[in-house]
Formats: sequence, structure tokens, C-alpha cells
Amino acid sequence: MSGPLPSAVDLAGYVSAERVVVLDEALGKREALSRLIDVTMVHPLVTDKAGFAKAIHDREEVTSTGIGGGVAVPHARLASINGFVITIGIFPKGIDFSSQDRHPVHVAVMIAATDQDRKTYLMVLATVAARLRTPRLVQHLLAALPDRQRVADLFLGR
Repeated sequence: MSGPLPSAVDLAGYVSAERVVVLDEALGKREALSRLIDVTMVHPLVTDKAGFAKAIHDREEVTSTGIGGGVAVPHARLASINGFVITIGIFPKGIDFSSQDRHPVHVAVMIAATDQDRKTYLMVLATVAARLRTPRLVQHLLAALPDRQRVADLFLGR
């Protein structure tokens, strides 16, 4: 795996093995998002759980966050989020996410972000997107299962 990305935000403070979710069963996009939301909402920085869930689902109704290559990046910025939280969803069977390339999503990285720091938000989003473009990262993450700490470490480039 590659090392740190140039001009990248250190994501280590936002990612943990406790927020790596492996969903082996066949799910629809809405149910998969709900499961990731449930894990993200446990974090104390997410103070309006209903608002966060609504923002994620509303965002997906506008346009899919499936960016192609087996990856999706659902995200929401709210005043009720007091920082940045990342949850990683791994879907070995793939999920129809209405992605740009029409391929199933195997990795979704959910970002809960404060609306108070747009610059950091954009940098976190860009760093996540760049990390997900790392060659063969999706395959490496799937191969690391069921070790959630290994999945988190691989995502962070460790």
C-alpha cells in the first residue's frame, strides 16, 4: 500500500476499528445506509441523530454518492455535528448504489462533518476520495476481512 497522500488530511483521528462495519447479507442501498448511520450516530460528536439520518438519506435521493470503482462516499455536514466522524462499510456481496459506473459498491466511507469548517471538510472529502482511488484498495480491504482493525489500517495507508 502507498504512504501518505500529498496535501492530505490525516484521517487517523476520524477512523477506528469500532466504526468498520461488515455487512455480508444482501441489502438494498437504503438499508445499508441505515446500518452505517446507526454506527456513526453512536459517536458523541453526532448530536442530532435524526437530523444526520435525514441528511444522509436526502443527499442520496438527490444524487448517488456511488463514485464508481466499487466505492461510495455518503456524507453530510450539519451544525449538530461537532467535528468529523468516518464509518467504513464493507459489503462483500456488493450493493446496487446507483453508482456512476453501474457497478456494485463494496466499500462505502460515510462522513459526518461539522458545517463550521468548510475547508477541513473539503480536505477530508478529497483525502477520502484520493485514498479510495489507491490501486486495488477495495480488493485489499475485502481480503482483510474479518479483521476490522486491519481494514481501518489499510484504509489509512498503514
